[in-house]
Amino acid sequence: MGIPIGPDGVTFVSIEPVAPQPEVSAAEQPPDASFERLSPNVRIVWLASRTVFWLVVISGLFVARGVGFIDAEWWQTWVFSPSLVWLIPPVHIALRILSYAGWGYQLRQYDLLVRRGVVTRETIAIPLARIQQVGTSSSLFERLLGLTTLSVRTAGTRTARTRIPGLPSERATVLRDALSRKGHELAE
Repeated sequence: MGIPIGPDGVTFVSIEPVAPQPEVSAAEQPPDASFERLSPNVRIVWLASRTVFWLVVISGLFVARGVGFIDAEWWQTWVFSPSLVWLIPPVHIALRILSYAGWGYQLRQYDLLVRRGVVTRETIAIPLARIQQVGTSSSLFERLLGLTTLSVRTAGTRTARTRIPGLPSERATVLRDALSRKGHELAE
């Protein structure tokens, strides 16, 4: 960083004092200030689970055709023609993997913020005082990669059940215990 030089070649330096920046409390921070991200390994889980789903669907269609549940005309039109139906599985898989960029969460003093979505961004604020149950679960793919899904249930709201997938197992346990403890303290 050099010294600024004016248009006429004269060097100038400002002697005006710089105003101090006001401090922002954690509750007043903008929502994107300190969102924690999901583990990048969750994309592997999403890829594996969606791939298995589409392999089961496609295998089921082949079996249904083999035993005669699907007529030959439908089969020829949709399976062997250059139709857009074959774009559905890869697009379905790709959209889920791309959704990783939109996921995040932030534990604040009185609420938990959960952000998700790429095209349409949704941020949910879960008041800690309304939390009734906090739990963790892991699918087979998640367990293989050391990941856990955190579930938060609240009292009678539109977001009565909110999930945060793809947390490292240790972090999910710590977050579950912290949410449970804070929710209990604030409910009293």
